Amino acid sequence: MSGSILEEKIRRFAGGSWTGSRRLQGLQGGALAYILSLILADSRRPILVISGTPRSAESLHDDLAFFLGEAQGMEPLRKRLHLLPSWEVLPFEKLSPHPDNLAGRLEGLYRLVEEPAPILISTPASLMQKVIPVESLKRSYLYLVAGQELLRESLLEHLVQWGFQNVPLAEERGDFSIRGGIVDFFSPGYVRPVRLEFDGDRLESIREFNPASQRSERSLEDLLVLPMKEFSLRSAATEQVVRKLDLRAAELDMDRREKNDFLDKVREGIAVPGIEFLVPYFYDRLDSVFSYLPAQTLVCLVGVDRVEVEAERFGQLAWERNAGAQED
Repeated sequence: MSGSILEEKIRRFAGGSWTGSRRLQGLQGGALAYILSLILADSRRPILVISGTPRSAESLHDDLAFFLGEAQGMEPLRKRLHLLPSWEVLPFEKLSPHPDNLAGRLEGLYRLVEEPAPILISTPASLMQKVIPVESLKRSYLYLVAGQELLRESLLEHLVQWGFQNVPLAEERGDFSIRGGIVDFFSPGYVRPVRLEFDGDRLESIREFNPASQRSERSLEDLLVLPMKEFSLRSAATEQVVRKLDLRAAELDMDRREKNDFLDKVREGIAVPGIEFLVPYFYDRLDSVFSYLPAQTLVCLVGVDRVEVEAERFGQLAWERNAGAQED
């Protein structure tokens, strides 16, 4: 079958306005990604693609990026395709997720809020995890344009609040450094850090730079500053969070010395391993990823049986880990 005939058949299959479900069978590997790319490229609806496991989701994402022509390292403001990862840490484990996973989830939520037709690839484990409210997410990112009026101190405060670390040289995602009127930082979604040069309260220029040589390279017209964390340990609400944690520690009959040591670290803004699991204490509520989905979102299940099995497995695991944590 020629490419043009196949494309026309796919357009007839997935095109138009419809509700309910439609099924494609017998597709694997590159063939699956190719057919999906035809559907996705022709649709201007938001699309959520659910694959069973992180490995299969990553493979599908890479194949789709190839067929859709989205080169690795494309700036986040230019991309439509995004992998929405899970934390890949067991529930209630005293370990922190990798910073790229945290930032990747927040970038995916940003796309659902701000972009008209994003394509997200995800897994049951990722989608079953609660996320911060939309109104809080909207405070977590900035859109900067070269030449705009911008207080340097306001930018620095924002970076600290949303998980960036002040270091001598900005070399890793989440780093920022300050040298007079120059602010270097490495935002999620970008392959290289950026250098912002201020002239008073004016953002004079935005340039990428090489983290190895620290030499400035090409100029950018605009920049998306995405958050590194879901909450801040340096906000005005920290003391209220500490009180909530103190009450919960009393309910669990936590050792007094251990409790006081932990609460002191929270007050001082020290991120202990696994602190990300305390996100419910920083917000009045958490939301489902599905509450972020715009109207008319197209949901594609890749391997329905496997998706159902993985959803059930993760739900059972979370329940068991919760029961075990309460016993401990």
